[in-house]
Amino acid sequence: MQKYKTTDEFLDDLPIDKRQLVDILRDLILKTEPRLSERIKWNAPSYVLDGEDRITFNLMNKQGAVKLILHMGARRKEEKNGTPVMPDTSGLVEWSSDIRGIMTFTTLESINANVIALKKIINDWLRIRL
Repeated sequence: MQKYKTTDEFLDDLPIDKRQLVDILRDLILKTEPRLSERIKWNAPSYVLDGEDRITFNLMNKQGAVKLILHMGARRKEEKNGTPVMPDTSGLVEWSSDIRGIMTFTTLESINANVIALKKIINDWLRIRL
């Protein structure tokens, strides 16, 4: 059973420093692609486009960082050593497979310094057909 029923419930339970980072990224994601719907999945905010989870926060990690996971739901098989399906010239995405990338943020400055690149990454990612 999931602990949080709404995104607001989840966010209200975060420490303030992490909440600030999540709020900025959440706003950026939803403004970049208004067709996304938001829900809590895997005990974190997740963003769905056309019925598929495509972006999910990872907030419970050893680094204590705020991570955004770019993924393609469960339908498409991952190739761990495959070539990423999307080029990233910003260097923000660390690819763990051909269809799973991770962006890691630890400060507000790291987000603010990369807003343009983040919007491009989100747009490019969501344009990829499953």
